[in-house]
Amino acid sequence: MSAPDDAAPGKDGRFAVLDVFGLKLEVSNPRLAELLTMDAKDALTSDVRDLVGPEDGPDVAQVQEAVPDVVIAPSTPHTDELARARKEFRQRVETIAQSLGFETRGDGKWTSDTGIAVSTRTVERPLSLAAATHFVSEVAQRCEQVPDEESAVLFVVESQQTADVFKVAIRQRRMHHLMRTVSIDNLEDMRAMKHRGLLSHAQIVVLLAPVADIDVGEMLSVLHADEDAAAGAQ
Repeated sequence: MSAPDDAAPGKDGRFAVLDVFGLKLEVSNPRLAELLTMDAKDALTSDVRDLVGPEDGPDVAQVQEAVPDVVIAPSTPHTDELARARKEFRQRVETIAQSLGFETRGDGKWTSDTGIAVSTRTVERPLSLAAATHFVSEVAQRCEQVPDEESAVLFVVESQQTADVFKVAIRQRRMHHLMRTVSIDNLEDMRAMKHRGLLSHAQIVVLLAPVADIDVGEMLSVLHADEDAAAGAQ
């Protein structure tokens, strides 16, 4: 899922806001388009209710239910390139997951011999807070419809900034008990720590399962602090 570089209206007055699986999503509300394409850094400092405004903008329900207001546009060379980037990102994530000791499936589900399963969603480009909140809400709704007590949800994203956006979205949706977010760099960090013998597969499962915190990076920083302290004592 990705946002276009801008949200200029097309000939029919609709605004392209997201590219999903090679298909372009468009909305007719210009304020909604602005929200869904807002830079993640700017969106992170605002609440969704503040962004939409009480008088001239859509309410939170409109932001979270944006998909009914979309139409599908034909694939273009640009969307094909975005689709390739998504595929490469998913393959990179899957390779790391296997090196962490998980068995992976094409649908993004990771299974561990500990009995824990992780359902992953990958996001290879920055996402606005409004779009991340909608994404979290959609996944939460599906989880409610098809509950899986053994499976957690992990959003694997392209940067710590986007992980911060998803952290806020998860908190707003009150899905702490089910969801986690991690940047691709933090996953790479975990792989390196496992290679050095600093993390076992069981410990990695604990990090990625929704037990204590939302952002894996925050817990990794604690582990690194312990590692540095131990090195300094030698």
